[in-house]
Amino acid sequence: MPSVSDHLSDAAIHDRIVELITILVVAYGLALLVRRLRRTRPGLAIGAPVAAAVALRVLAASAVSSTSIAGTLRGGDEFTFLFHAEEISQTSFGSADWTTALTQDLHEFAIALQMWALDSPEAALRIGQVGIAVAGLVLLAAAVYELAGPRAALVAAWILALEPTSIFFSSLLHKEPNMMLAAGLVAFGGAMMWKRADLRSLIPIVVGCLVAVATRPYAGWFLIAAGAAITLHAGLRSRREASVRSLMLVAIVILFGAVSAPTVLEASTESNLGELQESQDFNAANQDANLSLERVDFSTREAILTNVWTRVPDVLFRPYPWQLGNASQRFALLGTTAFLAMLMFLIPAVARSRGSIMDRAGPLIYVGFFLLIAYSLSSGNAGTAFRYRTHLVVIALCVFAALRFAEARRPVAAATAQRPSPRPWPLLERETT
Repeated sequence: MPSVSDHLSDAAIHDRIVELITILVVAYGLALLVRRLRRTRPGLAIGAPVAAAVALRVLAASAVSSTSIAGTLRGGDEFTFLFHAEEISQTSFGSADWTTALTQDLHEFAIALQMWALDSPEAALRIGQVGIAVAGLVLLAAAVYELAGPRAALVAAWILALEPTSIFFSSLLHKEPNMMLAAGLVAFGGAMMWKRADLRSLIPIVVGCLVAVATRPYAGWFLIAAGAAITLHAGLRSRREASVRSLMLVAIVILFGAVSAPTVLEASTESNLGELQESQDFNAANQDANLSLERVDFSTREAILTNVWTRVPDVLFRPYPWQLGNASQRFALLGTTAFLAMLMFLIPAVARSRGSIMDRAGPLIYVGFFLLIAYSLSSGNAGTAFRYRTHLVVIALCVFAALRFAEARRPVAAATAQRPSPRPWPLLERETT
């Protein structure tokens, strides 16, 4: 008769095997993605930073899990998502629970899929989330390549791999990895649209928006707005203003606006805005919450347009150094310090790029701006705002890399000779005609 220790040993062996399988799947998937991107992007050598990004995040997740404050640092939402995912995994695959999660709670669907397929332990679930998040970072680096060339992409990949808050939040059993992937897809598709005005660039934009809407709907709608703004701007900046391709891009945005306008208006009705205001009031009144923020009036459309800007500094800079009441807040200061250091490099890069900022980083700026508004509307306390800020920091780092390390123009003949394709890798400036 097997003893309890034998069962424990079998369970431990199962867990290690599943973790190894998950790591191999993540490594293979990311290698495939990088290889696919390199086929049409010569010089996109980001394999080393991608490998480092995965290794650092897996090690960090293991280190945090071994501490006594892991639950405090990661927050209580993980338990809720794990509970729901486990319930989903115990139903027949393809049932209503699965389809509902796929369209409304995609983060729970991803966790449940691992549980259903491999009976994954917590460590393997975190590795899966790391894979999703790093895929988003790979796409952000590819977006920088499209806008500023291979050197800027390599710098962006290394910075994104080493950024501390991204390292921490990438392994959370939460919505953040999915949202990193969604932002990466929209930025990547937007960068291709920006440089080539190719209708095929809409595919990653649409997929990214769908991922976001199925994960965090309000942020998804703002990503849709970012995608529409990029597409419209790309159409208007086309060299041939009367070209069919340019007119098609503009027409697509107009058509989308006409279709989505009723949904947007419904989302901003008095009753729906009342729910948003109730959330703001509850968080402001809850003094036991993690750094409650001051009450802001979001009860009407006019109030949102006026008052959202008062929440922007909270999302960008809270918690302040004098607001460190517990371990979670002290950890948040590390992220705030990294963000302020990034601003010290970004501001001079912006100043040096006057007149060409949008040309070099337009799609990234659109994605970052619309996400900033989305998260400023939804942040009820500084703890939540700190988690949201991660998405803004990775975008800002990509903007910095695109502005500071953009490559100089190369002669057309040399570019064509290096890449035997009718469309060489994008140049920073349009060719004069």
